[in-house]
This record gives sequence, structure tokens and C-alpha cells, in this order.
Amino acid sequence: MAHTLTPASCIDEAGAAAPSEFRGLLSAVAAQTANLLSASRFALAGVWLAAFLSGPRRPAILGSIALAAAVSDFVDGRVARWTRSASGFGRWLDSLADIVFILTALGCEAAAGSIPAHIPALIALSFAQYAIDSIVVSGSSTPVKSRLGHWGGVINFAIVLMLAFAPPPRTPGIMLREASPLLALFYLSAIGERALGYRPARFIYGFIR
Repeated sequence: MAHTLTPASCIDEAGAAAPSEFRGLLSAVAAQTANLLSASRFALAGVWLAAFLSGPRRPAILGSIALAAAVSDFVDGRVARWTRSASGFGRWLDSLADIVFILTALGCEAAAGSIPAHIPALIALSFAQYAIDSIVVSGSSTPVKSRLGHWGGVINFAIVLMLAFAPPPRTPGIMLREASPLLALFYLSAIGERALGYRPARFIYGFIR
């Protein structure tokens, strides 16, 4: 019986015939895709700062930057799992890229009076505690997860998106500024939740080991 070539069989045969070095290169590129997505938020932080300082704010531009950052944050972890390339380095890169973008955006917004300065300050404090808890207290090579910490990341991007698209004096921006005491309470709760998990012996061991 004659063998009929189908598109799938052509792909399979081409893949089988491809040099192992080429397949290895493709695997390496796929494995780094998630890290590249995370690293893009460092660049987006710089673009946000440049756009913010360039003159009258343009919600369409800042909103597009914020949306791109939020999408990259949503996708990078899924890409890492899909390519089986999740690592401690990738998780820390993801977290650092998040905080750099969030603090750049909200620092600009605080300077413009769109949100109280204590909001980005509490976010920075929460991240510092998160890093110390992960590295010093827990002795972990990957970030330590917490329920409120996860939702804090979601809320951070929601705040940036709202201020990017509809800053004061628009209604969403005004409502967000009025809700800042509740936001501060949430961040303090996240800090408290992590602190309640400390054990004196475990904390001391983290410093002296």
C-alpha cells in the first residue's frame, strides 16, 4: 500500500530529521520565553516613567503600558509551566519585575496626587518583608507564597490599570483615592499574616545558619 504523506507526517519526519542541536536550541528558546515575558516589565516600567514625564498624561498610552504589563504577568507563569521551565530564578524574576513596575507606576501616581504616598510605601514594605521571609527566615530558593500576598499582586495591577485609564478627576480614580484607607488596611493585613507565621527559633536559625 502506498504511503500517503499528510501535513502531520511531514512535520514528524522533519522533526525526526532535524539535528539534535537545532531541537536543543528550540527547547532553550521555549524555556526562556517565560523569563523574557517577566523581564519585559522592567522595560515597561521605563516606558511608563518616560511617558509620565513627557508632558500631559495620555490615558490611552499609560493604559496600554499597564495592560501590557498585566498580560505579561498573567502569561509568564503559564508559559513556564507549559514549557516545563519553571525555576527559582524565574519566580524571583517574576516577583522583582512586578514590584519594579508597580512601584514605578504608583510612585508616579503618588507624585501626581492621584493616590496617597503611603500606598506605594506599604507595597514596598510588604515586598521587602516577603523577600526577607523567603530568603532569611524560610531559607527558600523560591518566593514563599501567601493567600493575601497573591491577592495583593492582583490588587496592585488593578490599581495601576484603574489609575492609568481613569485617574482623578475621573470617577474611578476619585473612588480609588477615597478607598485608600481600606487598601492600606489590606496591605497591613498581608504583612501581619506573614508575621504571624514566624517562629522565634526558626527566625533565629535563618540568621545564624
